[in-house]
Order: sequence, then structure tokens, then C-alpha cells
Amino acid sequence: MKKLSFAAQMKAALGILVLCMILSLVTKQGIFTNIGWITYGLFFLINPVWPKMWDYRDHRMLERSIRIAGGLAIIIGLITRHYI
Repeated sequence: MKKLSFAAQMKAALGILVLCMILSLVTKQGIFTNIGWITYGLFFLINPVWPKMWDYRDHRMLERSIRIAGGLAIIIGLITRHYI
């Protein structure tokens, strides 16, 4: 399976996050915001991609850093509680 580009993955992840936030606002259920953050983090935990301008750097370090950032987004989704 072909990897998504950074731009395509960012658009998809942000689209799902915004959709979950709108769904949370409409239904008055804060859990949808948390689901959006967890999904956003999973995008980068499973498929770590970076912009082309960072391609000259060490790929192992970039992949590790992006996976850590994805993990932090998941932690935000797990430990925060959103009240609507």
C-alpha cells in the first residue's frame, strides 16, 4: 500500500478532527472531541510522514519524533475532558 503524503495526511487528519469537534458541538457530547484527538494521533503513529523540506534529515530520528508527537496527541485525547 502506498503511503500518504504529508499534505494529504494532514488534510485528512484535520478534517476528521474538525468533523469530530462539530459533532461534539451538535450532540453536546464531549467524547467526540476526544475521539478526534485519538484518531489524529493514530494517523501519525501508524504512518509517520514529514514535509519534503525535512527530507535531508535523518529519517530514523524524524520517524521516531513524529511517532512521539502522535502518541502525545493520543494522550491529549485520553486525559482531557471536554465539556460542551
